[in-house]
Amino acid sequence: MTTATKFSAGERVSITRITAFTAPSGIYEVIGALPRDSGPQRYRVRNPSENFDRIMDEARLEALGQPQEH
Repeated sequence: MTTATKFSAGERVSITRITAFTAPSGIYEVIGALPRDSGPQRYRVRNPSENFDRIMDEARLEALGQPQEH
């Protein structure tokens, strides 16, 4: 059985609750949710100015909305 996640692939988010962890501020795109065995739900996110993905806990992400169609 698959459970729904808070964020979906393609959704735009920002990173919140930054303490000792440093990440560029700005808009990130959710690439996808990671399988959840235990602990918090985690997501693969990408900032367009970086050439790699970050793995972030759900609690550190804030929804910004869906990308706009051109």
